[in-house]
Amino acid sequence: SGKTLRMLATGWKLSPLVRVSSGPSLNVTSGTDVALNSISNQRPNKVVADPYLDKDGLKYLNPAAFTPAAPGSLGTANAGTVVGPPVWQFDASLSRSFRISETQRFEIRAEAFNLVNGFRRANPTTALNQATFGQINSALDPRIMQFALKYVF
Repeated sequence: SGKTLRMLATGWKLSPLVRVSSGPSLNVTSGTDVALNSISNQRPNKVVADPYLDKDGLKYLNPAAFTPAAPGSLGTANAGTVVGPPVWQFDASLSRSFRISETQRFEIRAEAFNLVNGFRRANPTTALNQATFGQINSALDPRIMQFALKYVF
């Protein structure tokens, strides 16, 4: 009902964004040059049909699902043979423009990425020669917030 309250409380714009994506295709590599061709990102042999150990936990891939290829040969695991963990994120922005005069305005904006600060797993280690093969050892970004002020003339 008051002019000051109406000026401060109206005209806000909320822009929510929900992003849900399946995990990316990952290449499991041996991490060593078993084919003896000077390339270290060679594929191992896939020996188990289901290479996943715990899709909801941090021990994502089964280390027993892959074995190094025989020396001088290439492995049988296809490119993109495993899929990383799915990712979801809720982002939002809140903005408002205040008109000062006919040609001037002041804008305020607040943005939050991963607003709920949910734990989002990164991809597991896919080099077979690493001690952490198949484990998820990191997370994607936590909540990130940014604020902006802009004077337009």
